[in-house]
Parts: sequence; C-alpha cells; structure tokens
Amino acid sequence: MSQDIYRQLEKAIEQLRPIKIRAYAILPATEEALNFITSTILNKYNRPDLQGPVYTAVKELAINGAKANIKHILFWELGLNMDDDQEYEKGMAVFKENLSESWVLEYALKARDKKLYVDIVFDYNPDRLIVEVINNRPISPKEDVRIRAKFAKSMKYDDIAQFFLEGGDSSEGAGMGIVLVTMLLKAQGIDPHLFTIRSNYRDSTIAKVEFPLHDKYIPERLRRASQPVV
Repeated sequence: MSQDIYRQLEKAIEQLRPIKIRAYAILPATEEALNFITSTILNKYNRPDLQGPVYTAVKELAINGAKANIKHILFWELGLNMDDDQEYEKGMAVFKENLSESWVLEYALKARDKKLYVDIVFDYNPDRLIVEVINNRPISPKEDVRIRAKFAKSMKYDDIAQFFLEGGDSSEGAGMGIVLVTMLLKAQGIDPHLFTIRSNYRDSTIAKVEFPLHDKYIPERLRRASQPVV
C-alpha cells in the first residue's frame, strides 16, 4: 500500500468516515490494508488489546467471502450443483486440490471479470466497531442450512481445540471461519450473537460482527428489542 493511501485512510478514520475496501481475493496487500485499518481504529479508541481478535475475524470473513465467489465460478465451470450434496463434495475436492496463491489470483481475475466481489465495510464510533463483509452473490437455501448448522455446533464449544477433539472437522468449505470467529468473540467475553450472516437470496450475503469498545455498550439488537411497539 502506498503512503498516500495510508494517509487517506488515517484522515478518513480521524473524521469518523466509514471505510470500504473492495476485493476479489484476499492477497497480502489486502491483508496489510485490513491490519492497518483495524489497528488505527482501535488505537484511536484506546483498545489496542482487541487488535488480534478483530483483525483475525475480519480477515477470516473476507477470505471466506472471496472464496465463496471463487467456488461459485469453479462449480459453474465444472457444471456442478452446489445444492446437491454429492456434487458439492466433488467440487470441493477439486477446490482443495488446486488451492494455492497463484490459483486464487487466477480466479480473482475471473471474479473481477464476472463482477463478483467482496466489500469490507468499517463503521465505528467511541462505543463500537461494526464490520460488514458484503458478498454481492446470494447464498442458496441449502448453503444457509449448512451455515446455521455450523453456527449451532460452534456455540457448544469454548475453543477450537475442544471443537476438533469432539468431532469437529477442519475441511475447507466446512464453515471453519464461522467457528473461528465465534471462538474469538467468546475468548474476549463478547456475545457471539453479535456475529451474524444473512442473505436476501437475490443479490447479496452479509457477514456482520459488532465489537463493543466498552462494557456499557448496548448492542443494536438489544436496543431494538427494548423499543416499545407502537
């Protein structure tokens, strides 16, 4: 990243402007930008202790979003249906066999040509940091079921090691990003329900994490629940 871009990001954060990064794959330059943005925001609010978990969660969700687009292209090229369990396993076997930085870069260029991207959006103030990773491709109902199942399973565990020991799997595409983010939130004493994934099944999928920056912060969902019905 150039020094000019660093200065632009610093100025935006100083002025409390939301920041959006668009990516087709999460390459080293993208990781560098995400690290700089998260550290600058957290240092601004005297929470450098959150840098590790926040950066890791953001990077993991961004990688998952970019890989979802790559998988979509690969399955289309192979003529496979992601909602068919057998065809899904066949496609994932090809994905895992070919996964490398050069292969990801090749498919990132294909994603750009097909206008499939991931937007990483940072919205912040002294109370909280909200990160949304927006994929401009919807998940299918079957994919949604897989995600919900992984959420439910991850809620039963307190750390990754326990998850693996009691029957979890680390295979690519098995939702390990969901498990990791859930564990990171739990380790920081943050309600894992502040991590959500939703899709309108038409044109987008949004992974969102709300990071409280102080103990008195009331999450959005609790504020909405407390509002009177009129």
